[in-house]
Amino acid sequence: MKDSRIIRRYTAYYRGWCLAFGEHTADYEESRPVNWLYGEDRVGLILSPGLRKQAQRELLGRMERIPEFTLSDRKVQINQVIYRVKDEPELENIQRLKRFLLGSPEMHMFLCSHLFYPRLRIITFDRHRPLAIMYKEMQSLKLILD
Repeated sequence: MKDSRIIRRYTAYYRGWCLAFGEHTADYEESRPVNWLYGEDRVGLILSPGLRKQAQRELLGRMERIPEFTLSDRKVQINQVIYRVKDEPELENIQRLKRFLLGSPEMHMFLCSHLFYPRLRIITFDRHRPLAIMYKEMQSLKLILD
């Protein structure tokens, strides 16, 4: 069964600015292409350099049409970029992300950082909008859950 919704996207007013992700538990292993952070009202993704470049361009770049982000049990697709789920822990994290995204009537996406992960940006899905003084809203993102 497919479910879709709109996620509101934000970009920082100035390059390099971002909120701190805050307290969290992590499913993190440096050798993995995708790592997961879980806060009280947010989920964060830390991606390997190659994936990060593609994902940030597709998820946070300016586009003429609304970008589409599809989550299924065996793949994640952002517009034309496809990432295939490789193992059980990744599948469990995808399912946890899907439950989180379905658990709130409104969802927001923006970049965060954290002291524990220096020089990395965290793609963050949050139940609350980010600070208006730091972030401006962009065109929304269409989420498809399969």
